[in-house]
Amino acid sequence: MTFALATINQKGKPTPVIEVDGQYYPLATAAPELLQPSPERGLMNLFSDWAKSESALVALAEKLRTSKSGAIAKPADSDFMTPLQYPNKVVCGGANYYDHMHKDAKMPDFRKENVIPVFFLKAPTTTLVGNGKTVRYPKHVTKFDWEIELAVIIGKKGRNIPLKDALSYAAGYATSLDLSARDWQFHPKHPFKFDLFGGKTFDDSCPLGPKIVPARFVDQQNLRLHLTVNGETKQDGNTKDMIWSVAEEIAEASTHITLEPGDILLTGTPAGVGLATGTYLKVGDKIDAEISGLGKLSVEIIAD
Repeated sequence: MTFALATINQKGKPTPVIEVDGQYYPLATAAPELLQPSPERGLMNLFSDWAKSESALVALAEKLRTSKSGAIAKPADSDFMTPLQYPNKVVCGGANYYDHMHKDAKMPDFRKENVIPVFFLKAPTTTLVGNGKTVRYPKHVTKFDWEIELAVIIGKKGRNIPLKDALSYAAGYATSLDLSARDWQFHPKHPFKFDLFGGKTFDDSCPLGPKIVPARFVDQQNLRLHLTVNGETKQDGNTKDMIWSVAEEIAEASTHITLEPGDILLTGTPAGVGLATGTYLKVGDKIDAEISGLGKLSVEIIAD
Protein backbone atom coordinates (compact mmCIF):
# COMPACT_ATOMS: atom_id res chain seq x y z
CA MET A 1 0.00 0.00 0.00
CA THR A 2 1.35 3.39 -0.98
CA PHE A 3 0.76 6.81 0.46
CA ALA A 4 1.92 10.32 -0.34
CA LEU A 5 2.35 13.68 1.37
CA ALA A 6 1.17 17.08 0.19
CA THR A 7 0.42 20.59 1.35
CA ILE A 8 -2.89 22.09 0.26
CA ASN A 9 -4.40 25.53 0.55
CA GLN A 10 -7.33 25.11 2.93
CA LYS A 11 -9.16 28.32 3.75
CA GLY A 12 -6.07 30.32 2.86
CA LYS A 13 -3.79 28.30 5.12
CA PRO A 14 -1.06 25.78 4.14
CA THR A 15 -2.37 22.44 5.39
CA PRO A 16 -0.16 19.30 5.43
CA VAL A 17 -2.05 16.18 4.38
CA ILE A 18 -1.45 12.49 3.83
CA GLU A 19 -3.01 10.85 0.77
CA VAL A 20 -4.15 7.25 1.13
CA ASP A 21 -6.11 5.48 -1.63
CA GLY A 22 -7.01 8.82 -3.19
CA GLN A 23 -8.38 10.19 0.09
CA TYR A 24 -6.82 13.18 1.87
CA TYR A 25 -6.40 13.53 5.62
CA PRO A 26 -5.04 16.63 7.42
CA LEU A 27 -2.11 15.58 9.58
CA ALA A 28 -3.10 18.18 12.19
CA THR A 29 -6.12 16.02 13.04
CA ALA A 30 -4.99 12.54 11.93
CA ALA A 31 -1.60 12.62 13.69
CA PRO A 32 -0.80 16.04 15.21
CA GLU A 33 2.29 14.66 16.92
CA LEU A 34 3.96 14.31 13.50
CA LEU A 35 3.88 18.09 13.06
CA GLN A 36 5.89 18.73 16.19
CA PRO A 37 7.91 20.55 17.38
CA SER A 38 6.98 23.38 14.97
CA PRO A 39 3.54 22.94 13.34
CA GLU A 40 4.05 26.13 11.32
CA ARG A 41 6.87 24.38 9.42
CA GLY A 42 4.41 21.81 8.06
CA LEU A 43 5.87 18.72 6.42
CA MET A 44 9.41 19.85 7.20
CA ASN A 45 8.87 18.41 10.68
CA LEU A 46 8.69 14.92 9.18
CA PHE A 47 12.14 15.10 7.63
CA SER A 48 13.96 16.10 10.81
CA ASP A 49 13.85 12.41 11.73
CA TRP A 50 12.56 10.71 8.60
CA ALA A 51 13.20 7.15 9.78
CA LYS A 52 10.95 7.69 12.80
CA SER A 53 8.38 9.67 10.83
CA GLU A 54 8.16 7.11 8.05
CA SER A 55 7.49 4.31 10.49
CA ALA A 56 4.67 6.34 12.04
CA LEU A 57 3.30 7.28 8.59
CA VAL A 58 3.18 3.65 7.46
CA ALA A 59 1.12 2.77 10.53
CA LEU A 60 -1.09 5.82 10.05
CA ALA A 61 -1.71 5.02 6.38
CA GLU A 62 -2.78 1.48 7.24
CA LYS A 63 -5.13 2.78 9.93
CA LEU A 64 -6.68 5.35 7.59
CA ARG A 65 -7.03 2.85 4.76
CA THR A 66 -9.24 0.77 7.02
CA SER A 67 -11.17 3.47 8.88
CA LYS A 68 -11.31 6.29 6.29
CA SER A 69 -12.05 8.53 9.26
CA GLY A 70 -11.43 12.26 8.90
CA ALA A 71 -11.04 12.43 5.12
CA ILE A 72 -11.69 15.82 3.53
CA ALA A 73 -13.15 16.65 0.13
CA LYS A 74 -10.69 16.01 -2.68
CA PRO A 75 -8.68 19.20 -3.19
CA ALA A 76 -8.86 21.01 -6.53
CA ASP A 77 -5.67 20.91 -8.58
CA SER A 78 -5.07 24.59 -7.83
CA ASP A 79 -5.25 23.89 -4.07
CA PHE A 80 -1.94 22.01 -4.11
CA MET A 81 0.86 24.21 -2.84
CA THR A 82 4.55 23.34 -2.97
CA PRO A 83 4.73 20.34 -0.56
CA LEU A 84 7.66 21.73 1.42
CA GLN A 85 7.21 25.34 2.46
CA TYR A 86 10.47 26.01 4.25
CA PRO A 87 13.40 23.81 3.12
CA ASN A 88 16.91 25.08 3.75
CA LYS A 89 18.00 24.82 0.13
CA VAL A 90 17.26 23.63 -3.36
CA VAL A 91 20.28 22.03 -5.04
CA CYS A 92 19.97 21.63 -8.81
CA GLY A 93 21.91 19.20 -10.95
CA GLY A 94 22.32 20.00 -14.63
CA ALA A 95 23.69 18.44 -17.82
CA ASN A 96 22.47 15.00 -16.76
CA TYR A 97 20.85 13.47 -19.88
CA TYR A 98 22.85 12.72 -23.02
CA ASP A 99 19.94 13.56 -25.35
CA HIS A 100 19.60 16.97 -23.71
CA MET A 101 23.30 17.69 -24.05
CA HIS A 102 23.64 16.31 -27.58
CA LYS A 103 20.41 17.70 -29.06
CA ASP A 104 19.41 20.75 -26.99
CA ALA A 105 22.83 22.02 -25.92
CA LYS A 106 24.41 21.11 -29.29
CA MET A 107 27.34 19.35 -27.59
CA PRO A 108 27.70 16.08 -29.58
CA ASP A 109 31.04 15.24 -27.93
CA PHE A 110 29.67 15.45 -24.37
CA ARG A 111 30.80 12.35 -22.46
CA LYS A 112 30.61 11.50 -18.76
CA GLU A 113 34.25 10.51 -18.54
CA ASN A 114 35.37 13.95 -19.72
CA VAL A 115 33.29 16.15 -17.42
CA ILE A 116 32.19 16.67 -13.83
CA PRO A 117 28.59 16.99 -12.58
CA VAL A 118 27.07 20.48 -12.70
CA PHE A 119 25.34 21.89 -9.60
CA PHE A 120 23.83 25.22 -8.60
CA LEU A 121 21.40 26.57 -6.00
CA LYS A 122 17.95 28.12 -6.07
CA ALA A 123 16.64 30.25 -3.19
CA PRO A 124 13.83 28.11 -1.71
CA THR A 125 11.61 30.78 -0.17
CA THR A 126 11.27 32.76 -3.41
CA THR A 127 11.60 30.15 -6.17
CA LEU A 128 9.35 27.32 -4.92
CA VAL A 129 5.70 27.39 -6.03
CA GLY A 130 2.89 24.85 -6.38
CA ASN A 131 0.09 24.14 -8.84
CA GLY A 132 -2.11 26.69 -10.57
CA LYS A 133 -1.57 30.27 -11.71
CA THR A 134 1.65 30.51 -9.76
CA VAL A 135 4.48 31.39 -12.14
CA ARG A 136 5.00 35.07 -12.89
CA TYR A 137 6.66 35.85 -16.20
CA PRO A 138 9.88 37.71 -15.28
CA LYS A 139 9.68 41.22 -16.73
CA HIS A 140 13.36 41.28 -17.67
CA VAL A 141 13.25 37.96 -19.57
CA THR A 142 12.47 37.25 -23.24
CA LYS A 143 13.53 33.58 -23.54
CA PHE A 144 11.57 31.79 -20.81
CA ASP A 145 12.12 28.02 -20.94
CA TRP A 146 10.86 24.81 -19.32
CA GLU A 147 12.65 21.75 -17.87
CA ILE A 148 10.94 18.80 -16.18
CA GLU A 149 13.06 17.17 -13.47
CA LEU A 150 12.88 14.43 -10.86
CA ALA A 151 13.25 16.00 -7.41
CA VAL A 152 14.78 14.09 -4.51
CA ILE A 153 13.78 15.00 -0.95
CA ILE A 154 16.70 14.42 1.41
CA GLY A 155 15.87 12.54 4.60
CA LYS A 156 19.00 12.84 6.73
CA LYS A 157 22.09 14.98 7.10
CA GLY A 158 25.15 13.98 5.13
CA ARG A 159 28.47 15.23 3.86
CA ASN A 160 30.89 13.32 1.59
CA ILE A 161 28.29 10.57 1.33
CA PRO A 162 29.68 7.25 -0.02
CA LEU A 163 28.02 6.18 -3.25
CA LYS A 164 26.98 2.82 -1.76
CA ASP A 165 25.00 4.63 0.96
CA ALA A 166 23.63 7.49 -1.11
CA LEU A 167 20.11 6.20 -1.79
CA SER A 168 19.50 5.79 1.94
CA TYR A 169 19.55 9.60 2.11
CA ALA A 170 16.56 9.89 -0.26
CA ALA A 171 13.35 10.15 1.75
CA GLY A 172 11.04 10.73 -1.18
CA TYR A 173 10.57 11.98 -4.71
CA ALA A 174 8.47 14.60 -6.46
CA THR A 175 7.87 16.17 -9.86
CA SER A 176 9.56 19.53 -10.38
CA LEU A 177 10.34 22.19 -12.97
CA ASP A 178 13.60 24.06 -13.39
CA LEU A 179 12.40 27.14 -15.26
CA SER A 180 15.13 29.00 -17.07
CA ALA A 181 15.79 32.45 -18.51
CA ARG A 182 17.97 31.55 -21.47
CA ASP A 183 18.69 35.15 -22.48
CA TRP A 184 20.25 35.70 -19.05
CA GLN A 185 21.85 32.27 -18.77
CA PHE A 186 23.79 33.07 -21.96
CA HIS A 187 23.82 36.86 -21.70
CA PRO A 188 26.26 38.40 -24.21
CA LYS A 189 27.35 41.03 -21.68
CA HIS A 190 28.18 38.47 -19.00
CA PRO A 191 32.00 38.36 -18.74
CA PHE A 192 31.98 34.57 -19.07
CA LYS A 193 28.84 34.36 -21.28
CA PHE A 194 27.26 31.89 -18.84
CA ASP A 195 25.26 32.85 -15.74
CA LEU A 196 23.35 30.34 -13.61
CA PHE A 197 22.22 33.05 -11.18
CA GLY A 198 20.47 35.24 -13.75
CA GLY A 199 19.38 32.24 -15.77
CA LYS A 200 18.02 29.99 -13.05
CA THR A 201 17.35 31.57 -9.64
CA PHE A 202 14.61 34.12 -10.34
CA ASP A 203 11.28 34.16 -8.48
CA ASP A 204 8.85 31.27 -9.12
CA SER A 205 11.47 29.34 -11.09
CA CYS A 206 11.03 26.06 -9.19
CA PRO A 207 7.50 24.64 -9.23
CA LEU A 208 7.31 21.46 -7.12
CA GLY A 209 4.57 18.94 -6.47
CA PRO A 210 1.78 18.10 -6.27
CA LYS A 211 2.99 15.55 -3.73
CA ILE A 212 5.95 13.73 -2.26
CA VAL A 213 6.00 9.95 -2.63
CA PRO A 214 8.22 8.10 -0.13
CA ALA A 215 11.30 6.50 -1.65
CA ARG A 216 10.21 3.00 -0.62
CA PHE A 217 7.49 3.16 -3.30
CA VAL A 218 9.60 4.58 -6.15
CA ASP A 219 11.90 2.93 -8.70
CA GLN A 220 13.89 6.12 -9.15
CA GLN A 221 15.91 4.91 -12.14
CA ASN A 222 12.91 3.90 -14.28
CA LEU A 223 10.46 6.78 -14.29
CA ARG A 224 8.87 8.41 -17.33
CA LEU A 225 9.11 12.21 -17.48
CA HIS A 226 6.51 13.85 -19.72
CA LEU A 227 5.95 17.57 -20.24
CA THR A 228 3.46 19.43 -22.40
CA VAL A 229 2.94 23.12 -23.12
CA ASN A 230 -0.68 23.94 -23.96
CA GLY A 231 -1.26 20.23 -24.53
CA GLU A 232 1.64 19.75 -26.96
CA THR A 233 4.31 17.26 -25.92
CA LYS A 234 7.70 18.89 -25.56
CA GLN A 235 9.65 16.42 -23.39
CA ASP A 236 9.26 12.65 -23.06
CA GLY A 237 12.14 10.89 -21.33
CA ASN A 238 13.05 8.38 -18.67
CA THR A 239 15.28 8.57 -15.60
CA LYS A 240 17.05 5.41 -16.76
CA ASP A 241 18.80 7.66 -19.26
CA MET A 242 20.47 9.84 -16.63
CA ILE A 243 24.20 10.30 -17.05
CA TRP A 244 24.72 10.38 -13.29
CA SER A 245 22.24 8.23 -11.37
CA VAL A 246 20.25 9.56 -8.43
CA ALA A 247 22.75 7.89 -6.10
CA GLU A 248 25.66 9.53 -7.91
CA GLU A 249 23.93 12.92 -7.85
CA ILE A 250 23.43 12.69 -4.08
CA ALA A 251 26.98 11.54 -3.43
CA GLU A 252 28.56 14.12 -5.76
CA ALA A 253 26.48 17.03 -4.43
CA SER A 254 27.43 16.13 -0.85
CA THR A 255 31.13 16.59 -1.65
CA HIS A 256 30.42 20.31 -2.15
CA ILE A 257 27.73 21.07 0.43
CA THR A 258 26.21 19.34 3.44
CA LEU A 259 22.82 17.91 2.54
CA GLU A 260 20.23 18.42 5.25
CA PRO A 261 16.81 16.90 6.03
CA GLY A 262 14.18 18.41 3.76
CA ASP A 263 16.66 19.69 1.17
CA ILE A 264 15.48 19.32 -2.41
CA LEU A 265 17.80 17.97 -5.10
CA LEU A 266 16.79 18.36 -8.75
CA THR A 267 18.44 15.85 -11.08
CA GLY A 268 18.49 17.31 -14.60
CA THR A 269 16.20 17.24 -17.63
CA PRO A 270 15.89 15.18 -20.82
CA ALA A 271 15.78 16.62 -24.35
CA GLY A 272 12.99 18.83 -25.62
CA VAL A 273 13.47 22.22 -23.99
CA GLY A 274 12.64 25.43 -25.83
CA LEU A 275 16.31 26.31 -26.22
CA ALA A 276 16.64 23.67 -28.95
CA THR A 277 14.08 25.26 -31.26
CA GLY A 278 13.94 28.85 -30.05
CA THR A 279 10.35 28.34 -28.88
CA TYR A 280 9.71 29.91 -25.47
CA LEU A 281 6.96 30.41 -22.93
CA LYS A 282 4.58 33.35 -22.91
CA VAL A 283 1.94 34.70 -20.55
CA GLY A 284 -1.10 32.41 -20.55
CA ASP A 285 0.81 29.22 -21.38
CA LYS A 286 0.05 26.15 -19.31
CA ILE A 287 2.70 23.58 -18.46
CA ASP A 288 1.72 20.03 -17.43
CA ALA A 289 4.66 18.04 -16.08
CA GLU A 290 4.18 14.44 -14.98
CA ILE A 291 6.53 11.77 -13.68
CA SER A 292 5.15 8.24 -13.44
CA GLY A 293 3.73 7.57 -10.00
CA LEU A 294 4.52 11.05 -8.67
CA GLY A 295 1.55 13.00 -10.00
CA LYS A 296 1.04 15.85 -12.45
CA LEU A 297 2.41 19.32 -11.73
CA SER A 298 0.41 21.95 -13.64
CA VAL A 299 1.30 25.63 -13.66
CA GLU A 300 0.18 28.62 -15.69
CA ILE A 301 2.37 31.55 -16.69
CA ILE A 302 0.85 34.83 -15.54
CA ALA A 303 1.88 38.46 -15.92
CA ASP A 304 4.10 39.80 -13.15
